[in-house]
Amino acid sequence: MRLILLTQDDPFYLPAAIEDFIKKINISHNHIIISAIVTSASPFGRSEYFFKKIKKIFLIFGLSFFLFYTARYIYNKFLIRKSVVKVLNKNRIPVWRLLSSINSKDNIEKLKELDPDLIIIIAGNQIIKKSVLDIPRYGVINAHSSLLPKYKGLMPTFWVLKNSEKETGVTIFKLTEGIDDGPIINSRKIEIDSTTTQSELVKKCKYLANELIIEALELVTPPGKYKKNEGGSYYKFPTRKDVREFYKNEKHFF
Repeated sequence: MRLILLTQDDPFYLPAAIEDFIKKINISHNHIIISAIVTSASPFGRSEYFFKKIKKIFLIFGLSFFLFYTARYIYNKFLIRKSVVKVLNKNRIPVWRLLSSINSKDNIEKLKELDPDLIIIIAGNQIIKKSVLDIPRYGVINAHSSLLPKYKGLMPTFWVLKNSEKETGVTIFKLTEGIDDGPIINSRKIEIDSTTTQSELVKKCKYLANELIIEALELVTPPGKYKKNEGGSYYKFPTRKDVREFYKNEKHFF
């Protein structure tokens, strides 16, 4: 299949995860990534002005969280120059830097010219409308770090730890115009123990998502019988109160 990857240039977890995904794709001779659409990074929720985002992260998550990710950001971006775009360039995958809405008329025309069979979203941060969903032959699939329909929405790895869940997982689903409510293609569980940190859980979810996406490629052609993704729970961005409860429940970010 002719695949388009839609992701963001997040310097924290995605460079290694995207490299792993490309290796898994390359093992199969049936699929090729014809283009990677890369948006600017918004690793902790929706895209906002840089300094507004920094202030919000500090006020909600506290000093230790802020310092940990600031240090990682500086190290990855400026010292070792680790980035999703660098990984894509190394693997000779054409990079499309998306500076506007993917739903714009010009971008829709460009997508049509690429003629994809499938668009794969890994950590996307744009709302995808029907005009884009209808372009690939087999639609658009998305990786979500929870066992849908539970924990729809933002930062599911935070919420499952805060709520002291014993298990979570990753779900690959076919994207619709709703929020995390498309039909489920496949999913797999991850056990959570008392020592699991949010950082560790994010990494586990990223690599498991890659495995499940490869499996899903064989399930979308022709479309199989997908599971319903009805009901469940939707979670927004955490508040300072949520973070206090997270720590009160003896959970850790890293």
